[in-house]
Amino acid sequence: MNIAVDQTTMPDERRLAAAAHLIERMGDHLEAEGMPRIAGRIFGLMILEPGLISFGALAERLGVSRASISTNARLLENKGLLARVRVAGQRQDYYRLADQPYVNMLRGVAARMGETLATLATAHDALPPEASVERARLDQARVFFETTLAAMTELSGQLSQLAAGGRDKP
Repeated sequence: MNIAVDQTTMPDERRLAAAAHLIERMGDHLEAEGMPRIAGRIFGLMILEPGLISFGALAERLGVSRASISTNARLLENKGLLARVRVAGQRQDYYRLADQPYVNMLRGVAARMGETLATLATAHDALPPEASVERARLDQARVFFETTLAAMTELSGQLSQLAAGGRDKP
């Protein structure tokens, strides 16, 4: 049994060109954030894909090896951006965009900021009292990370509520 994409969503030439552009640019964007380029390309494709897509179809559509798909799809799954789906009677895995992938992305950034805050606190506590210049600089960094973390936490909550209310799934 093959999973078919709704044929009414099959793109024309302009849609294909726009999709190809998005896929490549998402590769660039995620690579700039320290992730593998192929992970960004997979994510770009999945943003546009309305349903399930097989492991093999991902490799074929992106022109990359199955090993690369496996590694990078697992990375995206671990970050809450993709969901792996088992289809009865099929030996290969299928993927779809995760529920609230953008909220999950924001929460991941917030978690790393929280870790940075802990590092700043440790550094602050390790300094001798007379290190006033260093303490002041650490305090500036702490204020930045605390303020940004609070805003991100609030924003992720708002986006999550929007998705739960039946609006666009952030």
